[in-house]
Amino acid sequence: MQDDLPNGEREVDTHREPRVTVTPNRHPSEHVDGAWWPRSTQLSLELPALLSSLAGRLGQVAVVGYHRTAWTPAPPQMQIDGDSVQLQGFTSDEPATVILIGRDGRHLTLRVITPGVTDTVARHELDAASADLGDSPADNPAEQVVARSVTEVAAQLADHEGREDPERTAQIARWCEEAAQQFVDAPVQTFVPILVHHIVRSRMRTPHPRSEAHRL
Repeated sequence: MQDDLPNGEREVDTHREPRVTVTPNRHPSEHVDGAWWPRSTQLSLELPALLSSLAGRLGQVAVVGYHRTAWTPAPPQMQIDGDSVQLQGFTSDEPATVILIGRDGRHLTLRVITPGVTDTVARHELDAASADLGDSPADNPAEQVVARSVTEVAAQLADHEGREDPERTAQIARWCEEAAQQFVDAPVQTFVPILVHHIVRSRMRTPHPRSEAHRL
């Protein structure tokens, strides 16, 4: 399967079907909707086929959020099938993902499988991402409520966690404000709460125990 792997200056065939899978019924505790195995780390070359394959779920995509460290430098904007798509890079400690946001607010988050991994490893991750983890049939995972502000994102995340701990709620609010600072110059501010929600929810999944002194 070596022909599918990036190799320095090798030209990428962007006309091949994207290697992507979406979870049929995402578990409520999960924040990733599927996985994508691109053929290179050149985001601008890989996106057209991906967005085309997901048009039925997302419609016209307005913004793509991506981990800067997972890709070679990408332009802030590109034309795909005649439509303008904003590319918004961000930093996060979690494994690389892309967040695809449609013009009506529908969005999908895909974990990015490193282009250079073996076929066996990549296929295992794609199969795992396509597993039906929900307890019952769910709506299209792209149908998600969009918060209108960073403050609302913080409130939603704290409510979802359900700790009812003022210190934790304040911590989540602080994380949201910190994440939002990455997007102060984003040309499309409407969808910034989606990106902030993703970054902070990922951060919340990393253990951040309260101090032992508090519990003793």
